[in-house]
Amino acid sequence: MSDEERSIQNQQGDAAAKIIGNTDFRLADARKCWLSDGETTIAGVYGPGTSIEISAEWTQPLEDLTPGSAMRTASAVGQAVTGATMIKAFNTRQIWTGNSPTQFNLELMLYALQDPEVEVMQPLRALEYFIAPDVDMFWGIGQISRALQLNIGRRVIYQYLVLNSVSVPFDKEMDSQGRFVRCTVNLSLSTMTMVTKDMLKKGYGTKSDFQYQFKN
Repeated sequence: MSDEERSIQNQQGDAAAKIIGNTDFRLADARKCWLSDGETTIAGVYGPGTSIEISAEWTQPLEDLTPGSAMRTASAVGQAVTGATMIKAFNTRQIWTGNSPTQFNLELMLYALQDPEVEVMQPLRALEYFIAPDVDMFWGIGQISRALQLNIGRRVIYQYLVLNSVSVPFDKEMDSQGRFVRCTVNLSLSTMTMVTKDMLKKGYGTKSDFQYQFKN
């Protein structure tokens, strides 16, 4: 194993993970990304469509707060005739109802320099394994798919991610054996919970050794 591969595994926080995908050591790590389930790590290049989306949910529960439907009707008629209104600024006061889990849109670029099987085809197959649950058809107790860790440029590091969708185009360059030599995959991932200030203070999003700690 090369020193660079060891360095990547240390960044992933799992020295036992098998690395497949990008082998272009000419490219700076700042332009690369790694996606791991603890057993397999996919190395690739993140494209221009890669983004993070953080949403807070706010509602206006007092918007229609008036004393009864008759009064609302009278208020509407009065506004139509006189231009006056009984609506106050307080009626538009927003109430926070929670943050959504943080969303990631990852444009994962794979390309082969030496071996299309290891650099492109195996990562594509691994993505199917990442998103697939381990369950029987009818009986028994199964397992959900593993939580993932995403490392972008060794600066943005998020653990415990859910892989929501994988989109792989089939109209890409192939070799004589029908293997992709280049493929850009679009992935949608999200955190398992909303991200809190306490999590950020403890290094979530920047440290590979962050651990969830649920308070009683």
